[in-house]
Amino acid sequence: MAYRIPSDTEVVKAIRDILDRHGVINSQRKLTALVLRSLRRHDSDYTVSQERVRKLALSNNLATIEIRCRDTKDKTSAGACPVCGGRTERIRNLTVYGGSVTMGYKCKSCGYWTGLKNRVPILYIFSPKE
Repeated sequence: MAYRIPSDTEVVKAIRDILDRHGVINSQRKLTALVLRSLRRHDSDYTVSQERVRKLALSNNLATIEIRCRDTKDKTSAGACPVCGGRTERIRNLTVYGGSVTMGYKCKSCGYWTGLKNRVPILYIFSPKE
């Protein structure tokens, strides 16, 4: 089964059209399905992943995203943001004795945050930017 990958501009145009037409979309899977349907009107062999649609919507400022997460038992470490791929920065707090303590990590670009226990994103809600 052959497939083709659309360019970023084609995907961004499809995302913009979908968000303008539907408004708030309460699932990454639903957004990807709508974008894929729009893209396949032009070429039936096009395919696009959910992660690519999410990252293009965020990087091109097409949508604001609300992230719902669940807690895990694993410890968190600073690294790449699981939502947008950006770098997370430490959230620090001063102690009574003048030292500092790491309270968690936050992504400056998309707003994802986690405490000392890792939070895994489970639901993305996309709203068009005005």
